[in-house]
Amino acid sequence: MEVPVAGILLTPVLAWAALGLAIAVALRQHRSSTLVHRLGVAFVALWAFLATSALVWVVANGGWSSLVGLLRQPPTIISLSGTVVWLFGGVGALLVLCIAFSLNQIVGRGFLKLYRSQPIPWPSSLAESAGSTELLCIELPHADAFSYTLLSYHPGTGFTRREMVLISRPLLAILSPEEAETVLAHELGHVRDLDGRYLTFFRTFSQLMRWDPVLDYFSGLWSRREELRADRDAVRATGHPLALARALYKALERGNPRSTAAAFLGARGPRGRRHALERIQRLVHWAESGTIPEDGGA
Repeated sequence: MEVPVAGILLTPVLAWAALGLAIAVALRQHRSSTLVHRLGVAFVALWAFLATSALVWVVANGGWSSLVGLLRQPPTIISLSGTVVWLFGGVGALLVLCIAFSLNQIVGRGFLKLYRSQPIPWPSSLAESAGSTELLCIELPHADAFSYTLLSYHPGTGFTRREMVLISRPLLAILSPEEAETVLAHELGHVRDLDGRYLTFFRTFSQLMRWDPVLDYFSGLWSRREELRADRDAVRATGHPLALARALYKALERGNPRSTAAAFLGARGPRGRRHALERIQRLVHWAESGTIPEDGGA
């Protein structure tokens, strides 16, 4: 009986590892789709369930030594006390995900209220992509741009989505019309691929669990992949890779990579600067070669 019980115990762990491996392969092979985004959310949810369950076990059984004992005898958790651990682990995971989602929505609404937003006109070349997405200029103190999705509940109609592209006035002030167009096209690429719903949430969650190297790795990999893809979409829409490269350089020099926003640079600190320089080099290569790859990945 010990082998089947141990197998049942290890099933969620193996499923989590397999899901993580599949997402890593998809991102490394430059494949991006709604399915990959949703699998990423499932990966985060399962990770939270396992992590919080392990934490509950440690707290309930007297410290980290109990975790070592569990690893030596996995069937121990298949008991009445183990059932309680899984239950509290599930509740804890749900709580963490709710906090991440709530922070994501609070930050988005906070930006609109704290940094006054004003609609800006659509560039003529991007008018066909407008749809229901709003283009807004906000009074952020530094140069930045990002996309966001806010959910609102209305009695009688239920939940509605508000897709937004936000660009700060300092960034808009230093960009030429051509450069601003490429930045907006880049952010609209994020909107079309649901990054405002999935990638922004994933970044928020990884910040809550920033001590976890696995989640940090996937967050960085995913962010880099989606920024490169959005660059490709922008160049295909506008035909101006050098304009986007100049806009990136200006944002790099005038922006704030440590901002809490999902920034135009794609990441904070040294990582954000390194990725931005990599994107600029790629855009210059596209301009010099006159070819844009079918896929925007690395």
